[in-house]
Amino acid sequence: MLLANVFLLIFGLSGIKVFAKMVEVRKGLLLPVIIMISIIGTYAINNSIYDVYWMLGFGLFGYFLKMYGFQTGPVILGVILGPLMETGYRQAMADQHNSLIGFIVQLLANPLSLVLTLSIVFMVLGQTQLWSKARGCLFHSHSVAREES
Repeated sequence: MLLANVFLLIFGLSGIKVFAKMVEVRKGLLLPVIIMISIIGTYAINNSIYDVYWMLGFGLFGYFLKMYGFQTGPVILGVILGPLMETGYRQAMADQHNSLIGFIVQLLANPLSLVLTLSIVFMVLGQTQLWSKARGCLFHSHSVAREES
């Protein structure tokens, strides 16, 4: 690891002028090169043209998401963390012998789990119209009480 960092430092410092020039390359020249390297790399992983089709399909999907205003960060996090959450959920349900009530009781028994669960519930509820109406009524009643006093 130490040797890798030393070489990274040497190549990084010696190539800084080249890297700075790469930033100035026009997008019209850079994009075809990036697309070709991506296609070659995708094909080289499994030597399968279907992987390239998947890459192009997800690229179009990402383009449409970007075009319609979706944030890419949360989508990528969901794609990456979704399978991990599903695996964790399956293990937790297996520990409770597929009992939903046992799962919920165990989830609320640990103080850390309780705080995290309540935080998630409040974040999800905070995005609903019902929550904003309730919040609006709450703040409206406080402002009316202040005006009266």
